Amino acid sequence: MTKKLLTSIALLCALLCAALCADAAANYMTVELKGAKKFSFKLSDNPVVTYQNGDLVVNGNASTSYAISGVKNFHFTEGDETAVENLNADMLRIVSSDDNTISVENAPAGAKVVLVNAGGANVATTTTDQSGTATITLPSAKGVYMLTVGKQSIKLIRK
Repeated sequence: MTKKLLTSIALLCALLCAALCADAAANYMTVELKGAKKFSFKLSDNPVVTYQNGDLVVNGNASTSYAISGVKNFHFTEGDETAVENLNADMLRIVSSDDNTISVENAPAGAKVVLVNAGGANVATTTTDQSGTATITLPSAKGVYMLTVGKQSIKLIRK
């Protein structure tokens, strides 16, 4: 009798949980790594998950390849769990687009962007557009450079 009662309660709980979750729409597939990092992919982009050479690969992209031994799980969620959207709105971002360019994001509109070499010589200068973005082409020479955006600076090393 007790076993039937517990089974009935478990079934009722499962049905209740399913009913409560029915309104929740999964919009993202999230890969959770063992180190607590999470990476979300929009389901509307139709992500393709494959297994190649011991890695979980999303969309066949090397930058979205995760060693199976480091993957805790992957699941479907309503929101983006990557946390990129939660960055401070005032935070300046420097993004390496490829091996030859650096993009500045989230800077004030019209901010001066200057790249100088270790000797202090000006290598490149531009200003950010209305959205606070700008792109600088890096010199081909290896070395240490200083990128200044408005009143903030960051050291870049070209290897």
